[in-house]
Amino acid sequence: MTSKVVSLLPDPTCLLLSSVESPGNAILIVVRTIVDQACCPVCQTPTAHVHSHYTRQVADLPWMGWAVKLELHVRRFFCLNLACERQIFTERLSSVVAPYARRTIWLADVFTLVAFALGREAGKRLIAGMGLRSSPDTLLRLIQAAPEKEYPTPQILGVDDWSWKRGHTYGTILIDLERHLPIELLPDREAETLADWLWNHPGVLIVSRDRGGNYAEGVRKGALGAIQIADRFHLLNNLGDTVANLLTRHLLAVRRKPAANVSPEGNQQKKAGLPIKQPLKVTPNEQPREW
Repeated sequence: MTSKVVSLLPDPTCLLLSSVESPGNAILIVVRTIVDQACCPVCQTPTAHVHSHYTRQVADLPWMGWAVKLELHVRRFFCLNLACERQIFTERLSSVVAPYARRTIWLADVFTLVAFALGREAGKRLIAGMGLRSSPDTLLRLIQAAPEKEYPTPQILGVDDWSWKRGHTYGTILIDLERHLPIELLPDREAETLADWLWNHPGVLIVSRDRGGNYAEGVRKGALGAIQIADRFHLLNNLGDTVANLLTRHLLAVRRKPAANVSPEGNQQKKAGLPIKQPLKVTPNEQPREW
């Protein structure tokens, strides 16, 4: 039975461990490349003609609270293609670090996840608690540089407005209600804009929307045959408003109704056709007479 070989290096197929050092509260891992040749990043021509060597340091994921840095000893090569505009290039380590980056791919992925989850300032505080350093602007750049994911056209689409600038500028947000993910932001709330998007993305069967007339018209124009339903928020909101108006009308009607001054005995005598006896008025010094 063969056991799986586990390596501490990011990519043992192109890197060789030279040494491990611990200057202060950090770990420095010195590695060098072991590939025989490299390809020009412009013309993709392979070459083994080495021009020079140079060293770069990149940050990696921390280990037991200690910061980890990779010291990469890489080479520069001559491009053998005379027609190529790049005469000298540095070998690329695409499986370890991006060109000109100061952190490994794994650390950049962690920073990107933190940036999407917490944002700039809160993300910076979390990263500092992990023993790493970053800035709010760096986290914002990672969000902007993240590739956009392509999603299929949803069959159940949620349509609602959202605010670019509250009280001034509004747009439309489209939600995939099956995956619970936002898929598109439209620049306004016009019917034509929504209709154009639906026309270019066929396949929507059900549209959940608010009671806005523009959205109803846009769905009718762009998604023929799609069923339009009111979303849960507006259904509950409308139900609450209706119940509140009904209770208000009944409360006002009860307050306007005159109060009954006749006693229960008087009501029974009135129903029987008998004269209603008036109560005797007796002063404090006068005794009631017996009839």
